[in-house]
Amino acid sequence: MDQHYGIMNKDHHHLVETFQSFGKKKSITKKPTSKLKILYVTFFEYPHMGGLSHYITSVKEGFENREHEVVVLSPNQMSEKDLQHRIPEVANEVRAYMLKRYGEVNEKIIKNTSFLIVFEEFLRMQHLEKFDVIHAQDLFALFVLGKLNQEYQKTIFFTPHGFFTKSRLKFNKMKKGSLEEAYFTEVEKQGIRASDEIIIISDSFRNPLIDFGAKDENMTTVYTGINFQPEIKEKEDHKLIISSVSRLSPRKGHEYFFKALSQLEKEELSKVDVWIVGDGVMRGRLENLVEELGLENVIFFGKRTDVAKLLSKSSIFVLSTINDNFPLSVIEAMFAGQAIITSNCGGIPEMIQDGETGMICEPGDTDQIKDALKLLINNIELRNSLGIAAKTYAEKHLRQDVMISKLEKVYQSYL
Repeated sequence: MDQHYGIMNKDHHHLVETFQSFGKKKSITKKPTSKLKILYVTFFEYPHMGGLSHYITSVKEGFENREHEVVVLSPNQMSEKDLQHRIPEVANEVRAYMLKRYGEVNEKIIKNTSFLIVFEEFLRMQHLEKFDVIHAQDLFALFVLGKLNQEYQKTIFFTPHGFFTKSRLKFNKMKKGSLEEAYFTEVEKQGIRASDEIIIISDSFRNPLIDFGAKDENMTTVYTGINFQPEIKEKEDHKLIISSVSRLSPRKGHEYFFKALSQLEKEELSKVDVWIVGDGVMRGRLENLVEELGLENVIFFGKRTDVAKLLSKSSIFVLSTINDNFPLSVIEAMFAGQAIITSNCGGIPEMIQDGETGMICEPGDTDQIKDALKLLINNIELRNSLGIAAKTYAEKHLRQDVMISKLEKVYQSYL
C-alpha cells in the first residue's frame, strides 16, 4: 500500500517484506515407509458447498484410506471470541492505522487484513511444526502460512482453486489500478514466493501463476479425482432428460442455456425435460427468465444429495459456465456416462475433448449451445458414444485413488 500511495522511507526505498520458501526437492523419491501427518488449510469455510470444499474432502478421505493422519484447519474451528470480538478489535486498529498513514480507509482491505491477522494467531496455536505436509488451499491461507513459515522453515505446498484478483478485475468487482488491486495482488505474489511446490488442478492455472511470479519447474498438475459411484443408468423414457448440476450463480451461465432451449423447434423441445439441480442467489431471476421464455419443461430441483440417482435418469448434461476451473459437476457427469455440453474455459478442455468425450461451446455463445442440443437430442448414437467415452476417460484419469497416488509422490519428493 505504501507503493500505491508513493510513500517512501527515509532511505527513499519502498518498504516491502519479502517471503521466501525453504523446501528442498529430491531428485529421487523412495517408496514411503511411514504414515504422514498432513495438514490442509483454507481461509474459507469448510465444509461448505463448492469445488474447494469438495476437493479437500476428497483428498482427506483418500489419504485417510491409506492410513495417513489428516487435519483440516479453517475459520470454522476459530472460537466465538475470535470471530465476534477479536476480529472487530483488530479491524479498528487497522482502520486507525490506515487513516493515520494514508488519510483514508478501505473497508474491504480492513476486513481482509483483520481476518488474516486473527487467522494467523489461530494457526500459530495449532503447532504447525508437527506436520510432515502443510498444504494451503487458497491464496489467503498460503499468505498466512508463508508468513508463519519464515519462522518454521518447513515445506509449503499450494493448490489454487481460482484467482482472486484477476477474477474480480474480469467481472468488474475491482477497479484496475485501485488500491484493492495493489493490495490483493501483493498478497498473492507474497504467498507464491513462500510456496515450494504448487500443485495445480489443471494446466490452465500455469500461465496466470507465472504472471504472479511462480516458476514453471515448481508446478505439478494433478487432476482432481473423486470417489463417485454412479447408479445403473435407466433406459430413456418417452421424455429425454437433460440435467444441469451447479450453484445458481451468475458465472455458471444458466441464462445462456435457457435462451438456447427457447430457440429449439417446438418438436425438439417437446421431447425433453430439463432438470436444474442446485440453489443460489440467481434462482429467483432464473425462474422468472424460464417463465418469460415459456419453458414449461424446465424444473428447478433445488439443492439435492442424490445427484447420482438423478444423473442415472439423465442422458444429456449441460454446464454453460462462463468462468470455471475444473468443475466437479462435469467430472460426476462423466462418471455417470452423460453426453456433456459445456464451455471452453479454465481446465474444462483438459477433461472434455470436443467431439470425443463431450461437446465444447464458447462461453456465452447461445447459438453454439443450441446447435449442440439439437444434435444430441436428435442423435441417440452420438449421445451414447460421447457418454461411453466420457465415462472411460473419467475412470482412467479422474478417480480419487489416482489423484492420491500422484499427490503422495509429490509430497514424498520433498520429505
